[in-house]
Amino acid sequence: MVKLSEKTIKNGFKQYLKDLKRRKNIKNYYLKRIKGGKSYNAVLVDSLLIKILMSLLFFIFLIFKTKHFIISIIGALSFFSLALYASYYIKSNRYDKKVRDVNKDIVKKKIIKEINYFTSDEFIQYVKEILENYYDASFEKCGKDIDLIGKKEDEIWAVKCFKIPLEERISKKDIKDFKDKVDEIGIERGIVVTNSYFIEELEDEYEGVMEFVDFDKLIFMIKEIGEYPSKEEIEDIIINRYNENKRKVSEKKGKIFSKTKVIKYLFLSFSLYILSKMTIYRSYYIVMAFISLSLAIVSIFYEYFYKIVMKDIEE
Repeated sequence: MVKLSEKTIKNGFKQYLKDLKRRKNIKNYYLKRIKGGKSYNAVLVDSLLIKILMSLLFFIFLIFKTKHFIISIIGALSFFSLALYASYYIKSNRYDKKVRDVNKDIVKKKIIKEINYFTSDEFIQYVKEILENYYDASFEKCGKDIDLIGKKEDEIWAVKCFKIPLEERISKKDIKDFKDKVDEIGIERGIVVTNSYFIEELEDEYEGVMEFVDFDKLIFMIKEIGEYPSKEEIEDIIINRYNENKRKVSEKKGKIFSKTKVIKYLFLSFSLYILSKMTIYRSYYIVMAFISLSLAIVSIFYEYFYKIVMKDIEE
Protein backbone atom coordinates (compact mmCIF):
# COMPACT_ATOMS: atom_id res chain seq x y z
CA MET A 1 0.00 0.00 0.00
CA VAL A 2 1.44 3.32 -1.07
CA LYS A 3 1.74 5.80 1.77
CA LEU A 4 0.91 9.34 0.72
CA SER A 5 3.33 12.01 1.88
CA GLU A 6 2.16 14.99 3.90
CA LYS A 7 3.13 17.28 1.01
CA THR A 8 1.04 15.26 -1.47
CA ILE A 9 -2.00 15.38 0.82
CA LYS A 10 -1.54 19.12 1.37
CA ASN A 11 -1.20 19.79 -2.36
CA GLY A 12 -4.22 17.62 -3.09
CA PHE A 13 -6.29 19.48 -0.51
CA LYS A 14 -5.16 22.85 -1.92
CA GLN A 15 -6.11 21.73 -5.44
CA TYR A 16 -9.50 20.55 -4.18
CA LEU A 17 -10.15 23.94 -2.54
CA LYS A 18 -8.96 25.72 -5.67
CA ASP A 19 -11.30 23.67 -7.91
CA LEU A 20 -14.17 24.15 -5.46
CA LYS A 21 -13.62 27.90 -5.42
CA ARG A 22 -13.37 27.99 -9.23
CA ARG A 23 -16.71 26.16 -9.62
CA LYS A 24 -18.35 28.44 -7.06
CA ASN A 25 -17.03 31.60 -8.76
CA ILE A 26 -18.26 30.39 -12.15
CA LYS A 27 -21.71 29.55 -10.76
CA ASN A 28 -21.76 32.86 -8.90
CA TYR A 29 -21.06 34.70 -12.18
CA TYR A 30 -23.86 32.88 -14.00
CA LEU A 31 -26.35 33.50 -11.18
CA LYS A 32 -25.49 37.20 -11.04
CA ARG A 33 -26.15 37.43 -14.78
CA ILE A 34 -29.35 35.38 -14.57
CA LYS A 35 -30.72 36.82 -11.31
CA GLY A 36 -29.90 40.47 -12.00
CA GLY A 37 -26.89 40.83 -9.72
CA LYS A 38 -27.79 38.39 -6.91
CA SER A 39 -24.85 36.30 -5.73
CA TYR A 40 -24.83 32.50 -5.36
CA ASN A 41 -25.17 32.73 -1.56
CA ALA A 42 -28.02 35.25 -1.78
CA VAL A 43 -29.96 33.07 -4.25
CA LEU A 44 -29.38 29.97 -2.10
CA VAL A 45 -30.51 31.69 1.11
CA ASP A 46 -33.60 33.20 -0.56
CA SER A 47 -34.61 29.84 -2.00
CA LEU A 48 -34.18 28.02 1.31
CA LEU A 49 -36.04 30.68 3.30
CA ILE A 50 -39.04 30.48 0.97
CA LYS A 51 -39.18 26.68 1.22
CA ILE A 52 -38.75 26.75 5.01
CA LEU A 53 -41.55 29.33 5.32
CA MET A 54 -43.86 27.29 3.07
CA SER A 55 -43.07 24.12 5.04
CA LEU A 56 -43.74 25.93 8.33
CA LEU A 57 -47.12 27.15 7.06
CA PHE A 58 -47.92 23.61 5.89
CA PHE A 59 -46.92 22.30 9.34
CA ILE A 60 -49.27 24.79 11.05
CA PHE A 61 -52.06 23.79 8.66
CA LEU A 62 -51.53 20.08 9.47
CA ILE A 63 -51.48 20.76 13.21
CA PHE A 64 -54.89 22.43 13.00
CA LYS A 65 -56.29 19.66 10.80
CA THR A 66 -54.84 16.53 12.41
CA LYS A 67 -54.09 17.70 15.98
CA HIS A 68 -51.15 15.30 15.77
CA PHE A 69 -47.61 16.69 16.18
CA ILE A 70 -45.63 13.72 14.77
CA ILE A 71 -47.81 13.41 11.66
CA SER A 72 -47.55 17.16 11.10
CA ILE A 73 -43.74 17.06 11.41
CA ILE A 74 -43.48 14.14 8.95
CA GLY A 75 -45.86 15.87 6.54
CA ALA A 76 -43.96 19.18 6.73
CA LEU A 77 -40.58 17.45 6.22
CA SER A 78 -42.00 15.49 3.27
CA PHE A 79 -43.34 18.72 1.80
CA PHE A 80 -39.94 20.39 2.30
CA SER A 81 -38.12 17.48 0.60
CA LEU A 82 -40.59 17.46 -2.30
CA ALA A 83 -40.26 21.24 -2.69
CA LEU A 84 -36.46 20.93 -2.78
CA TYR A 85 -36.57 18.20 -5.44
CA ALA A 86 -39.18 19.95 -7.60
CA SER A 87 -37.33 23.26 -7.33
CA TYR A 88 -34.01 21.64 -8.24
CA TYR A 89 -35.51 19.83 -11.25
CA ILE A 90 -37.30 22.90 -12.62
CA LYS A 91 -34.52 25.37 -11.88
CA SER A 92 -31.76 23.12 -13.23
CA ASN A 93 -33.46 23.00 -16.65
CA ARG A 94 -34.01 26.75 -16.63
CA TYR A 95 -30.49 27.31 -15.33
CA ASP A 96 -28.92 25.22 -18.11
CA LYS A 97 -30.83 27.18 -20.76
CA LYS A 98 -29.88 30.51 -19.19
CA VAL A 99 -26.24 29.42 -18.95
CA ARG A 100 -26.23 28.65 -22.68
CA ASP A 101 -27.62 32.14 -23.34
CA VAL A 102 -24.97 33.72 -21.10
CA ASN A 103 -22.24 31.69 -22.84
CA LYS A 104 -23.46 32.89 -26.24
CA ASP A 105 -23.30 36.46 -25.00
CA ILE A 106 -19.77 35.95 -23.61
CA VAL A 107 -18.54 34.50 -26.93
CA LYS A 108 -20.30 37.23 -28.89
CA LYS A 109 -18.60 39.94 -26.85
CA LYS A 110 -15.25 38.14 -27.13
CA ILE A 111 -15.49 38.00 -30.94
CA ILE A 112 -16.66 41.63 -31.11
CA LYS A 113 -13.66 42.65 -29.01
CA GLU A 114 -11.26 40.67 -31.22
CA ILE A 115 -12.66 42.13 -34.44
CA ASN A 116 -12.60 45.67 -33.06
CA TYR A 117 -8.82 45.39 -32.70
CA PHE A 118 -8.40 44.22 -36.31
CA THR A 119 -7.25 46.55 -39.05
CA SER A 120 -9.17 46.29 -42.35
CA ASP A 121 -6.48 43.98 -43.79
CA GLU A 122 -6.51 41.80 -40.66
CA PHE A 123 -10.30 41.51 -40.86
CA ILE A 124 -10.06 40.43 -44.51
CA GLN A 125 -7.51 37.77 -43.56
CA TYR A 126 -9.77 36.67 -40.68
CA VAL A 127 -12.74 36.32 -43.04
CA LYS A 128 -10.58 34.54 -45.64
CA GLU A 129 -9.61 31.82 -43.16
CA ILE A 130 -13.22 31.34 -42.03
CA LEU A 131 -14.57 31.10 -45.60
CA GLU A 132 -11.84 28.68 -46.69
CA ASN A 133 -12.54 26.35 -43.78
CA TYR A 134 -16.32 26.64 -43.97
CA TYR A 135 -16.65 26.17 -47.75
CA ASP A 136 -13.56 23.95 -48.10
CA ALA A 137 -12.41 26.32 -50.84
CA SER A 138 -9.49 28.59 -51.63
CA PHE A 139 -9.71 32.38 -51.73
CA GLU A 140 -7.07 34.84 -52.87
CA LYS A 141 -6.72 38.49 -51.94
CA CYS A 142 -7.70 40.86 -54.71
CA GLY A 143 -7.79 44.65 -54.94
CA LYS A 144 -9.38 47.59 -53.20
CA ASP A 145 -13.00 47.22 -54.34
CA ILE A 146 -13.04 43.41 -54.27
CA ASP A 147 -11.25 41.92 -51.27
CA LEU A 148 -11.17 38.22 -52.16
CA ILE A 149 -11.79 35.98 -55.16
CA GLY A 150 -12.26 32.23 -54.92
CA LYS A 151 -13.89 29.14 -56.38
CA LYS A 152 -16.88 27.69 -54.55
CA GLU A 153 -19.18 24.98 -55.90
CA ASP A 154 -17.48 25.19 -59.32
CA GLU A 155 -18.27 28.91 -59.54
CA ILE A 156 -16.06 31.97 -59.18
CA TRP A 157 -17.12 34.15 -56.26
CA ALA A 158 -16.04 37.68 -55.39
CA VAL A 159 -15.94 38.66 -51.72
CA LYS A 160 -16.32 42.06 -50.08
CA CYS A 161 -15.61 42.57 -46.38
CA PHE A 162 -17.13 45.46 -44.43
CA LYS A 163 -15.67 46.17 -40.99
CA ILE A 164 -17.94 48.77 -39.42
CA PRO A 165 -19.29 49.65 -35.94
CA LEU A 166 -21.85 47.09 -34.74
CA GLU A 167 -24.66 49.66 -34.53
CA GLU A 168 -24.27 50.63 -38.21
CA ARG A 169 -25.86 48.75 -41.14
CA ILE A 170 -24.74 47.84 -44.65
CA SER A 171 -26.84 49.88 -47.09
CA LYS A 172 -28.16 49.32 -50.61
CA LYS A 173 -25.51 51.67 -51.96
CA ASP A 174 -22.71 49.57 -50.42
CA ILE A 175 -24.05 46.44 -52.13
CA LYS A 176 -24.77 48.19 -55.45
CA ASP A 177 -21.23 49.58 -55.61
CA PHE A 178 -19.81 46.11 -54.97
CA LYS A 179 -22.18 44.49 -57.52
CA ASP A 180 -21.10 47.01 -60.17
CA LYS A 181 -17.43 46.15 -59.58
CA VAL A 182 -18.21 42.43 -59.73
CA ASP A 183 -20.07 42.88 -63.04
CA GLU A 184 -17.13 44.84 -64.48
CA ILE A 185 -14.77 41.87 -64.14
CA GLY A 186 -17.36 39.36 -65.38
CA ILE A 187 -18.10 37.53 -62.13
CA GLU A 188 -21.74 36.64 -61.49
CA ARG A 189 -21.73 35.66 -57.83
CA GLY A 190 -20.63 37.53 -54.72
CA ILE A 191 -20.31 37.14 -50.96
CA VAL A 192 -20.61 40.14 -48.66
CA VAL A 193 -19.27 39.69 -45.13
CA THR A 194 -19.65 42.14 -42.27
CA ASN A 195 -19.09 42.24 -38.52
CA SER A 196 -22.45 44.05 -38.30
CA TYR A 197 -25.80 43.56 -40.09
CA PHE A 198 -27.57 44.38 -43.37
CA ILE A 199 -30.75 46.36 -43.93
CA GLU A 200 -33.66 43.92 -44.19
CA GLU A 201 -34.67 44.07 -47.87
CA LEU A 202 -31.21 43.37 -49.33
CA GLU A 203 -31.36 39.57 -49.20
CA ASP A 204 -34.63 39.43 -51.17
CA GLU A 205 -33.38 41.93 -53.74
CA TYR A 206 -30.13 40.08 -54.45
CA GLU A 207 -31.37 36.51 -53.90
CA GLY A 208 -29.43 34.00 -55.98
CA VAL A 209 -26.76 36.57 -56.83
CA MET A 210 -25.29 37.64 -53.51
CA GLU A 211 -24.70 35.70 -50.33
CA PHE A 212 -24.88 37.83 -47.20
CA VAL A 213 -22.87 36.92 -44.10
CA ASP A 214 -23.76 39.11 -41.14
CA PHE A 215 -22.33 38.91 -37.62
CA ASP A 216 -24.70 36.12 -36.52
CA LYS A 217 -23.89 33.97 -39.55
CA LEU A 218 -20.19 34.67 -39.01
CA ILE A 219 -20.50 33.23 -35.49
CA PHE A 220 -22.39 30.24 -36.95
CA MET A 221 -19.54 29.63 -39.41
CA ILE A 222 -16.97 29.89 -36.61
CA LYS A 223 -18.93 27.25 -34.68
CA GLU A 224 -19.18 24.98 -37.73
CA ILE A 225 -15.43 25.02 -38.43
CA GLY A 226 -14.62 24.17 -34.81
CA GLU A 227 -13.20 27.55 -33.81
CA TYR A 228 -15.98 28.33 -31.35
CA PRO A 229 -14.69 28.56 -27.76
CA SER A 230 -15.19 25.40 -25.71
CA LYS A 231 -16.95 25.27 -22.34
CA GLU A 232 -13.55 25.27 -20.59
CA GLU A 233 -12.39 28.32 -22.57
CA ILE A 234 -15.59 30.19 -21.70
CA GLU A 235 -15.10 29.32 -18.03
CA ASP A 236 -11.51 30.59 -18.27
CA ILE A 237 -12.88 33.91 -19.59
CA ILE A 238 -15.24 34.07 -16.59
CA ILE A 239 -12.42 33.32 -14.13
CA ASN A 240 -10.17 35.93 -15.79
CA ARG A 241 -12.95 38.51 -15.39
CA TYR A 242 -13.38 37.48 -11.76
CA ASN A 243 -9.64 37.77 -11.09
CA GLU A 244 -9.48 41.17 -12.80
CA ASN A 245 -12.41 42.49 -10.74
CA LYS A 246 -10.86 41.01 -7.61
CA ARG A 247 -7.54 42.70 -8.40
CA LYS A 248 -9.25 46.09 -8.78
CA VAL A 249 -11.15 45.63 -5.50
CA SER A 250 -7.94 44.49 -3.79
CA GLU A 251 -6.12 47.61 -5.00
CA LYS A 252 -8.88 49.80 -3.57
CA LYS A 253 -8.81 47.90 -0.27
CA GLY A 254 -5.03 48.19 -0.19
CA LYS A 255 -5.27 51.96 -0.28
CA ILE A 256 -7.45 51.92 2.86
CA PHE A 257 -6.40 48.78 4.72
CA SER A 258 -2.63 48.62 4.43
CA LYS A 259 0.25 47.88 6.80
CA THR A 260 1.62 51.41 6.41
CA LYS A 261 -1.68 52.90 7.57
CA VAL A 262 -2.04 50.86 10.77
CA ILE A 263 0.24 53.21 12.73
CA LYS A 264 -1.53 56.25 11.25
CA TYR A 265 -4.94 54.92 12.29
CA LEU A 266 -3.66 54.07 15.79
CA PHE A 267 -2.04 57.49 16.18
CA LEU A 268 -5.19 59.20 14.93
CA SER A 269 -7.34 57.14 17.32
CA PHE A 270 -5.09 58.03 20.26
CA SER A 271 -5.04 61.74 19.29
CA LEU A 272 -8.83 61.88 18.98
CA TYR A 273 -9.25 60.18 22.35
CA ILE A 274 -6.94 62.76 24.01
CA LEU A 275 -8.85 65.59 22.31
CA SER A 276 -12.13 64.17 23.67
CA LYS A 277 -10.80 64.94 27.17
CA MET A 278 -10.09 68.55 26.22
CA THR A 279 -13.24 69.61 24.36
CA ILE A 280 -16.97 69.90 24.97
CA TYR A 281 -17.67 67.62 21.95
CA ARG A 282 -16.44 64.58 23.86
CA SER A 283 -18.86 62.01 22.34
CA TYR A 284 -18.01 63.04 18.76
CA TYR A 285 -14.25 62.60 19.28
CA ILE A 286 -14.72 59.27 21.07
CA VAL A 287 -16.81 57.95 18.16
CA MET A 288 -14.17 59.11 15.64
CA ALA A 289 -11.43 57.55 17.80
CA PHE A 290 -13.34 54.25 17.80
CA ILE A 291 -13.73 54.37 13.99
CA SER A 292 -9.98 55.00 13.57
CA LEU A 293 -9.17 52.13 15.93
CA SER A 294 -11.55 49.86 13.98
CA LEU A 295 -9.79 50.76 10.72
CA ALA A 296 -6.45 49.85 12.33
CA ILE A 297 -7.80 46.46 13.47
CA VAL A 298 -9.34 45.75 10.04
CA SER A 299 -6.04 46.73 8.37
CA ILE A 300 -4.14 44.25 10.56
CA PHE A 301 -6.71 41.55 9.80
CA TYR A 302 -6.59 42.29 6.06
CA GLU A 303 -2.79 42.39 5.92
CA TYR A 304 -1.98 39.33 7.98
CA PHE A 305 -5.01 37.07 7.62
CA TYR A 306 -6.40 37.73 4.16
CA LYS A 307 -3.15 38.39 2.31
CA ILE A 308 -1.17 35.60 3.99
CA VAL A 309 -3.65 32.87 4.96
CA MET A 310 -6.16 33.22 2.10
CA LYS A 311 -3.46 33.76 -0.52
CA ASP A 312 -1.75 30.56 0.62
CA ILE A 313 -5.01 28.64 0.18
CA GLU A 314 -5.65 30.15 -3.28
CA GLU A 315 -2.19 29.19 -4.47
